[in-house]
Amino acid sequence: MDPKVKVDLVGLNRFGGTNVVVQLRYTNGGSEDFTAGRAVQDIAVPQDSGSGNDQASGIGIIDAAARRVLLPYRGGGTCLCSSDNWKTDRSVLSPGESATFFGVVPAPSGGAKTTTVITPDSAPLPNVPISDQAPTAPPGQPIPALTPGLQPVSHVITSSTEAVDDSDEIQDDGKNLRVNLRADVLFALNKADLSGKAQAVLKETAKRIDESPAAKVQVEGHTDNSGNDAINEPLSQHRADNVAKALQGLVTRSGVGFEAKGYGSTKPQYKNDSEEGRRRNRRVTVIFARPKPPAQTPAPGTGAKAAAPVSLTVDGQPFAAQVTGVKPIGNGLGVLGYRLTNNGTTEASVSDLQYGDGWMNIVQFFANNVGVIDTSGKRRYQAATYPTDVPGNNEVACLCSPVAGTWAGEDRVPPQGGLDFWAVVQLPVNLSSFGVQLGKFPRIEGVSAG
Repeated sequence: MDPKVKVDLVGLNRFGGTNVVVQLRYTNGGSEDFTAGRAVQDIAVPQDSGSGNDQASGIGIIDAAARRVLLPYRGGGTCLCSSDNWKTDRSVLSPGESATFFGVVPAPSGGAKTTTVITPDSAPLPNVPISDQAPTAPPGQPIPALTPGLQPVSHVITSSTEAVDDSDEIQDDGKNLRVNLRADVLFALNKADLSGKAQAVLKETAKRIDESPAAKVQVEGHTDNSGNDAINEPLSQHRADNVAKALQGLVTRSGVGFEAKGYGSTKPQYKNDSEEGRRRNRRVTVIFARPKPPAQTPAPGTGAKAAAPVSLTVDGQPFAAQVTGVKPIGNGLGVLGYRLTNNGTTEASVSDLQYGDGWMNIVQFFANNVGVIDTSGKRRYQAATYPTDVPGNNEVACLCSPVAGTWAGEDRVPPQGGLDFWAVVQLPVNLSSFGVQLGKFPRIEGVSAG
């Protein structure tokens, strides 16, 4: 977001028993017009889709306990949020002007008394108390009651971690773990017999199954789209069978059943039009109920703000990167904030903050090449994602700073200036400190959550 634009929380109030009203005020402190109307639209809906246009459909909350993004009720072109912003002069703010936008969303689960407020173009506001007082409607914008036909917009948040040695990728949606084991590690090319490297990887997976309450474990074999079905389908089935058999011998907990099925190339997780996408699609996926996460009680550490900055030359300009904070928001999630400063004489783009645009099914460009590094467990914790509203496209949006579309160019840092970025990440458990990786910058060590 334009650093000269300020976003203030006006109110977070319970409404109608099972809902909350979020109100945010945008103030343009710059010298040029700011298009606030587009900045509050749901980022998971492409701008040219015609759905959600001219509505503050992107204002909402993170229900951490349920691992959900909750956005305003919608249906039939109607949104329980600020609408017709172009007609009412809320959309484009001249220098010095302000506008308030609201959204009515479901209340967070479990009777939570606090929640994290989100909007597409600025960092989340973590752990905001929810007022029991009735909301005061912004001027000229009555807050409508919920009517039949309107549905809550609720997206599952998926957090991903990867082994530093790239042997696996684990996706956590709050209910199940999907452990994607790299076929290139488990097997030789076009073979189904387990390799010598497979044992160590499968032992780690078996340990996670032992920690899970699951009575059934699904094992899925997948290939990329090279070859043909006559080869891919039986190969994926044999691979799934062999992994299931090996895990059965490694799991020590009784009462666990295994079901193996090969899908060939019919269920790609990523785009098959690049070598990286094909490599990641060659996998065996092990699915089981998520183990109960241990309570997060990080030991006192150096503190995120005390972590030393790091330096890198970007487009010929000297840059510094600094972690500004890591704030836990519940259920293993946290908000990572960081600042990039251009100490040079000309503007430069930190485009390597964008990650996986050639193979990930991602709706647009984000600063998603960031993560938390647990050096003891040798894992990288990536920015969280959630699915888009467009049926059938299998795309995801990132819970991190956008740098395209309405936000195009927001990875460009002016000389002697800085920009703030953010990402929602899963946090390592019970660590006094961890590392943070920001694109190609050297790793920032000694970061703590709190």
